[in-house]
Amino acid sequence: MDMLLAILRLVYVIIFFVAVFISLKFELGEESKDERGQSISNKSYGIVFPLIPLGWFLIELYDWFIQHLDYETYKLAIWFLITGLMILHASIVSVLKRRY
Repeated sequence: MDMLLAILRLVYVIIFFVAVFISLKFELGEESKDERGQSISNKSYGIVFPLIPLGWFLIELYDWFIQHLDYETYKLAIWFLITGLMILHASIVSVLKRRY
């Protein structure tokens, strides 16, 4: 079971780094400089960044009312929140690039 969890974590980290690569390639490339690229960036950020305080709020609600999270679990939850939203951002950018 521990081996499976280690493999899943490794796959998640690889997906995260691919998402970072996609986001940086788009943001630093010529594609984001024109009006179409700005529109794609604005729509993607408009979806992803309001989810940061919402996710944090849900983690805090879980901590306060359901079960107290120790420090390591809290760090892990925040890490998954940030990396998950980065993966979502790259996915949205990829979809919007194909759509527009």
